[in-house]
Amino acid sequence: MYKLIKARSIVRIPPSEFGKPLDEIALNELRQQYQEKIFKDLGLVLAILNVKASEEGTLVFGDGATYHEVEFEMLTYVPVVQEVIEGEVLQVDNYGIFVNLGAMDGLVHISQITDDTLKYDSVRGIIIGEKSKKIIQKGDKVRARIISVASTATGRLPRIALTMRQPYLGKIEWIVQTKK
Repeated sequence: MYKLIKARSIVRIPPSEFGKPLDEIALNELRQQYQEKIFKDLGLVLAILNVKASEEGTLVFGDGATYHEVEFEMLTYVPVVQEVIEGEVLQVDNYGIFVNLGAMDGLVHISQITDDTLKYDSVRGIIIGEKSKKIIQKGDKVRARIISVASTATGRLPRIALTMRQPYLGKIEWIVQTKK
């Protein structure tokens, strides 16, 4: 789930940056501090937006920099269990497929692709159904549901498990055929 979060913080403006536009400097400092990092309460921070820094700063003894209060917005992504996503198949392996969710990738284990018995064809790089002859390969568009999110070490992307074994989930072509 994508979220737009309003936040407040304090930004250190180093003396080398004095005289430059305050909001621009604050934006660069906030990007270094937050962007493309994972935080337990926020998720993956994708972008820092709409920065407004206070003109009045504070000096700290022994430090030549000024400290300014800032208000800003963060665009974040947090995978939520039971969320339905659509994405492109990035990789096909003998144990499943990796799907791009936008900000992160998720894994659909081979047992969670369809009810049919599936076989991996390493020569063509596809997974094929024994009875249905349905094929899934790199580049296919799929719809899946997030079934678990396992957090890993701090600062690393979580492992996202997906399923396509429910009604109206799977390869988009399969869903269109089912509706007809």
